Amino acid sequence: MKAFANDSIFDPMSIPFHKSVEKVADSTCLQKLLIPFYDRKRTVSVDEIVRLEGSGNYTNFFLKDGTKMLVSRTLKEYETLLDGQAFVRVHKSCIVNLGFVRKFFVKKEGELELTDGQQVKISRRRAQMFMDRIRDFQPVAIS
Repeated sequence: MKAFANDSIFDPMSIPFHKSVEKVADSTCLQKLLIPFYDRKRTVSVDEIVRLEGSGNYTNFFLKDGTKMLVSRTLKEYETLLDGQAFVRVHKSCIVNLGFVRKFFVKKEGELELTDGQQVKISRRRAQMFMDRIRDFQPVAIS
């Protein structure tokens, strides 16, 4: 057998897949995400996202209009993408938008209530970080 001297047949396989989640900037400076949803990509403003829940290698997006979207990306990818914004990871499998936090219950284990009525537990390890972020949070007024 003759060994291949040229690796050109492997070039198409070695090209990395494009990022299917992208930040899109628009003229109003509101950030949007391009999220793969079924056979198309959907543009979602970060202001529409209430929370993200991770389940293995999948992430569920919960939007303020009640839409639930399942995406085949990890929660860690979205945590780094949304870092420094109104989002905070409160649990191993949950990231919440601080703009949708209605109540915060202080008890043995912290818990918060979102505007959609869902209650989310806060891990003990992340409770202090959540308290610091919610204290410094300035909601953005949209005109």
